[in-house]
Amino acid sequence: MKIGDRVRFMDVTGGGVITRIEGRLAFVEDEDGFEIPVLLSELVLVEKTEISKNANEAGIVTEKELSGDTEISEDEDYDFEEDGTDDDPKFVLAFLSGEKPGVQSGSIRLYLINDSNYFSFFTVNETGSNGQAVNIVNDRIEPNTKLSLGKYLVTELDGKTWEIGAVMFKKGKPFKPLPVIQENINLKGAKLMKESSFVDNDYFDEKAMLYYLLKGSFEQKLESLSEKEIEEVKKEKGKKEFRKKAKRRDEPGILEVDLHIHELLDDTGGLSNSEMLAIQMDKFHQVMKENLKNKKRKIVFIHGIGNGTLKTELRKALDRKYKDHYYQDASFREYGYGATMVII
Repeated sequence: MKIGDRVRFMDVTGGGVITRIEGRLAFVEDEDGFEIPVLLSELVLVEKTEISKNANEAGIVTEKELSGDTEISEDEDYDFEEDGTDDDPKFVLAFLSGEKPGVQSGSIRLYLINDSNYFSFFTVNETGSNGQAVNIVNDRIEPNTKLSLGKYLVTELDGKTWEIGAVMFKKGKPFKPLPVIQENINLKGAKLMKESSFVDNDYFDEKAMLYYLLKGSFEQKLESLSEKEIEEVKKEKGKKEFRKKAKRRDEPGILEVDLHIHELLDDTGGLSNSEMLAIQMDKFHQVMKENLKNKKRKIVFIHGIGNGTLKTELRKALDRKYKDHYYQDASFREYGYGATMVII
């Protein structure tokens, strides 16, 4: 996608025209003239538009015209702290049942999980019976993160064949080459509707169906075992804590802010849920205001998983009040799935 393309939002109604792109963030102007920041991966292309020489007259801003202080090119990389070693990389396609957690429906949510210290360029194509392929999505995913691929009706996926390709790499440093990923997945609606297909896992706080595109040592071991041995290994694995919180090196550029209410208050007696949420959000706004001039500063807000209310409110505030700042899930190896990293 590029500036001038007409798009619609993947998860909510609405859309418009892309007026500018900053990194992986597109700014979409809707029919009312409001500019809405949206991740490129959460947009669906409706109509491609070639930018004319008179683009400026139409009010379209090109990447080169972004102001100096806030300019972020599409090729700019942030420094990522590696988690652990490169000995056990995994790359996983995850299927989650329902419109959202706890709500069963005929929908499936898809995520791509990069459980490694590598960047990856990936593409997902749908191959028809005539042998022709249609690209579903292509993007780049950062190390130790997960990326939403959107929501689909089970009927849309049933009987389809998806071809997934990915290249794993690091930039600016030597790395151990990994095999190019090239997998075909035959999607079956009956399996996607079966409750037993979804199991407890290390990546989500709800059951999921996982398809390993790049298997870790544990998954490779399972392949060589009998069914009885597999159950014994799984039971043993379940007794152990799968992820231990990594010990972060001292890094001046990263600020950790724990928004759990017991970290902010000694006593929460007599406070309602809404009052506690207001205190947590006040702390969030305070930290953001204190760091607005600290360009490239990374702030990790630890909000926990819980029912997702604090995370939702935090990200709403980032989308509405702090549009110029990039954010993403913080490393799930270190924080699980309960933290958001903001880059000033």
